[in-house]
Amino acid sequence: MFITPEFWYKKDIQSKIKSLILFPLSILWILIDEFKKHFSRTYKSKIKVICIGNLTVGGTGKTPFSIYTFKLLKNLGYKPVFLTRGYGGLKKGPIEVNDSHYFQDVGDESMLLSKVGTTIVSRNRSLGAKFIEKHKDKFNVIIMDDGLQNYQLKQDIKFLLIDKQLKLGNGYCLPAGPLRQCQSRGMKDIDKIILTGERGKCEKNLYKTFKIPVIKTNIKAINLPKIKKEKLLAFCGLANPNKFFETLKNNGYKVLSIKKFPDHYSYRGDDIKNLILDAKKQSLKLITTEKDYVRFSKYNKYKDINFLPIELELSTKDKLSFQFFLQEKLND
Repeated sequence: MFITPEFWYKKDIQSKIKSLILFPLSILWILIDEFKKHFSRTYKSKIKVICIGNLTVGGTGKTPFSIYTFKLLKNLGYKPVFLTRGYGGLKKGPIEVNDSHYFQDVGDESMLLSKVGTTIVSRNRSLGAKFIEKHKDKFNVIIMDDGLQNYQLKQDIKFLLIDKQLKLGNGYCLPAGPLRQCQSRGMKDIDKIILTGERGKCEKNLYKTFKIPVIKTNIKAINLPKIKKEKLLAFCGLANPNKFFETLKNNGYKVLSIKKFPDHYSYRGDDIKNLILDAKKQSLKLITTEKDYVRFSKYNKYKDINFLPIELELSTKDKLSFQFFLQEKLND
């Protein structure tokens, strides 16, 4: 669990020096990735697999885009199912997420996905696919949420998500930069690049940067909490917390105070009590992300805490193009 180092996304001399000091460890990271790829046994599922992933550490909207793709496939008559590692959860799987699970069991992303459709958690993705195949009368498309760096399961369609503002950072692999693998490896065999997040500077230039077809998405806040006239204390445990605070401001919310926690933070009772007390002292209302909310509210509904649900949307033109592409690839 961590908060993204700022030097990954800065171009000043101090940031460059930090990256160069850590660069030898990045080379080791690349070698480990090559070793994993070379020695991994890749399983080819009897069901088509769509992989939705990213090249960078931290959130790029994989879960919202997985949900968008799931709903689109359902509307097109397919029978999709989610397959995820269950990051942060204790269960190895393969298991189906149900109402008895806490986020400590299966991870926060799995909890969100399970609200939309059947979700299978399996650290070993090939075992997860085989588990799903036992019920292939119910499912005919696997949506793998996060897995571009996973070599256990062959992926028929690959979508790479890139944040419009953060892009690929300084271009270095961990720990000198945010990349999970070198760019040339990560871009290989990608079907489409999906641009996510709030509008970024020089966004149009991103279309020229990549030789892979690009689709742009927009963030849409839904079921908005009716507290726009209130002054807010916003908190979250995300790798890139500033994205949430910016989304709030772009939707007209008055954020006067913020609190950052590490990515996938497991909130304790004292954390929530302190947040509520802090907000009351400042006469502020509390708001967080839906992803954070599932980490502390499963069986304790906090009326003092609001959350902001979001979803991704595509333009009519991009949506039609995306639908046609999915049908063409899945019916191959």
